[in-house]
Amino acid sequence: MGGTIDFSYDAANDVVIAISHWHVETQGDLEPWYREWADYFEKNFPGRRMDMVVELTDFQVSQAIASRWGEYRALIHKNFTRYSYRVHSNARVRLFVNTSGVRFDASTNEAATIEDGIAAIQQERLRAGEGSRPPKAG
Repeated sequence: MGGTIDFSYDAANDVVIAISHWHVETQGDLEPWYREWADYFEKNFPGRRMDMVVELTDFQVSQAIASRWGEYRALIHKNFTRYSYRVHSNARVRLFVNTSGVRFDASTNEAATIEDGIAAIQQERLRAGEGSRPPKAG
């Protein structure tokens, strides 16, 4: 079915906010969905893995494609993100996120709101000994 992702960069917190408006239903949806992520990160943050909060109110993935979607989702995390949190996902999406997290070692963190996700990322940075903002690459 397709869709789009609204990306924004919160410079004060050094976090990407992604609001997904996608319905991934077929194999043909996977590559455009992945390319949208890859194109954004490669253009805006080349060579840098970013911290991210993903808002999923308007995101769906079909059961028929969930396993392959999980592989693509894991590639996004491996190639483009460090700490990430999901907010407002429905039960089906949470199930597929958790399953792909186990199968492909991808983040499964959740937060109640975007602000809570940012706060959790800041706490992870502090636990990693890097302060509330990571050092910038380059």
